[in-house]
Amino acid sequence: MFRLAIASLLCVTVFAGCAHNPTHPALLAQQMPPLVPVRNYVADLDFNVAYQLSPDGKKIAWIGRSGFGPGIFVKNLASNEVHTLNTRFGRPTWAEDSQSLLVMTDTAGDENVHIFKIDADDNDARAQDLTPFDGATSYIQSKVQNSGDLLIVSNRRTPKLFDLYYYTQATGDVRLLAENPGDVAQWVTDRQGRLYARVRKQEEQLLFERGAEGPDADWKQVFTWSYFDKVAPLEVSSDKQTAWALSNRGRDKLALVKLDMNSGRETVVFEDPRVDISAAFISQKSFQPLMVLLDPDYQEVRILDDKLRSAFQKLVANRHVRFNPISLTRDENLVTGIVTGEDGAQNVLYDIKNEKLTVLGELTRSRVNVLSPLPVQKPISFTSRDGLTIHGYLTLPQGVYAQKLPTVLFVHGGPWARDVWGDGHQAFFLANRGYAVLQVNYRGSSGYGRDFQDKAIGEFAGKMHDDLIDGVDWLIAQGVADPEKVAIYGASYGGYAALVGMTFTPDKFACGIDFVGPADLARLLETAPPYWEMGKSWWYRFVGDPNNPEQRKTMDARSPLFKAAQVNKPLLILHGVNDPRVKFEQSTLMVEALRKAGKNVEFVEFKGDGHGNQKWSNNLKLYRKMEDFLAGCLGGRSSGFDYFELASWAF
Repeated sequence: MFRLAIASLLCVTVFAGCAHNPTHPALLAQQMPPLVPVRNYVADLDFNVAYQLSPDGKKIAWIGRSGFGPGIFVKNLASNEVHTLNTRFGRPTWAEDSQSLLVMTDTAGDENVHIFKIDADDNDARAQDLTPFDGATSYIQSKVQNSGDLLIVSNRRTPKLFDLYYYTQATGDVRLLAENPGDVAQWVTDRQGRLYARVRKQEEQLLFERGAEGPDADWKQVFTWSYFDKVAPLEVSSDKQTAWALSNRGRDKLALVKLDMNSGRETVVFEDPRVDISAAFISQKSFQPLMVLLDPDYQEVRILDDKLRSAFQKLVANRHVRFNPISLTRDENLVTGIVTGEDGAQNVLYDIKNEKLTVLGELTRSRVNVLSPLPVQKPISFTSRDGLTIHGYLTLPQGVYAQKLPTVLFVHGGPWARDVWGDGHQAFFLANRGYAVLQVNYRGSSGYGRDFQDKAIGEFAGKMHDDLIDGVDWLIAQGVADPEKVAIYGASYGGYAALVGMTFTPDKFACGIDFVGPADLARLLETAPPYWEMGKSWWYRFVGDPNNPEQRKTMDARSPLFKAAQVNKPLLILHGVNDPRVKFEQSTLMVEALRKAGKNVEFVEFKGDGHGNQKWSNNLKLYRKMEDFLAGCLGGRSSGFDYFELASWAF
């Protein structure tokens, strides 16, 4: 034992000396901020997140560290007593009975999600699997008011379709409420646990149908809309005549509307000419809108309820912040959320009635800020080569003169998603290593309206990639980026973009990092999970149908797998072996093609994870690989061996 301890100490001492100082000329003469160890980004020993108020306002539950892993904590707000539940599961949410906690989780990233129930007051209670269906994925459709009952959707009967089930807490039974006839894309239910409408997909149309209560209802079509429109109900009135929804039907931007469910007519209540509404929150008491969130550059919050207006002002305090509401009690007197500012992020509890703000805990970002000043993240915009305004974010190392810096083009996934201000964990990590980090909301990104998104039709490896290149050229013209030291990195679609960058524009980038990105577009759709079937129309419209020979040729022409010979710079590829979306073979085939062509590629696989890492030990490996790889090709710095790596194999 003594020899083992000495050996371990020597390992730590030796490897700790492997930290790499910056070699890029722009960083050599500058006073860099303190280097934050990788473990502080991925294995925060004091983490506490996801504070959830029980509907009755008597308890609060959250996730924090318990022993060597995460645990669920429950606090009685009257007595301040805290206890830890006997579970290692992820983020909980409360059932409407304020007694049970619910957790949705999969196994090792396979996305076969199960719903677990835990008694919040019983320290020794074991999590009960409500959906023990092998090979199926299940989600909570809605919680039944004033009870522990649930409505659940699951594809247990057939992998391509989701049926509707009713879980009765008193008996533990999960019974079929409505069977999917083959084309139902959405079930519309109320808070009393009743099914009263459904949305069917027929070719490129969606049909809203209402019927009498019960699974054998005679359904009647009420209205239709294009599959490529969005109509998302948020809350339904008690008389089932109207609903609040986010909709872009007949308009460019997503707006908050009041929807007449007998005619389909919409009344616009709030819209913004710049961007889509990111989120809206509706009162369950008054059936009136409480707030809407927008993301034109910094987040903007529009309070539509007088009672909340003064509360939000206390949270914002006249500074740029990002507010993420998490829970609201039934009486709407207590709210929890995350407030992210330029100097850190906090979990907060606000007592609206008594105007009292309580900080529940600091997030990882705040604790990193104690070790080293946080990088600066700012909104940016530029004009693409065809005249389109493109928005994004630039993160710079704190205290470093931004002139010809080594740069990472960090591409978001989706691609029908977007980057937002305040959500910069990896960008902050990269900036701490000395890099300017550019995030571009290229055409096709969500949030900027229908027209902006539709400009991505047929533009994979085309104008979507041009937007990224134009962003890099803009940053070079600003004098910020060193044109010889730009890397491209991303996950999922961002990983695809990295592969496109290294194959289609190989002279633009000094190196690339692809994490869980597809290399073969046709194969991506052919091996997609069965429950993607109803959503493939969207992919066919934007990317192509691999069953059509001509379209398949186009898809192959836009697939990096068939251009591996054009790579001329170092490439790092990383992938989770259990990925159900972008199969592991996408990376193995790409690596095989690269090695056959004699190219410089490093391949890292993550066991026990899928489409993105959930295990901190895999994230530790991811971050360490990235910092060493980028230090070698861009000249930033690396922290070297992290002693947490000694034990990470056990997790």
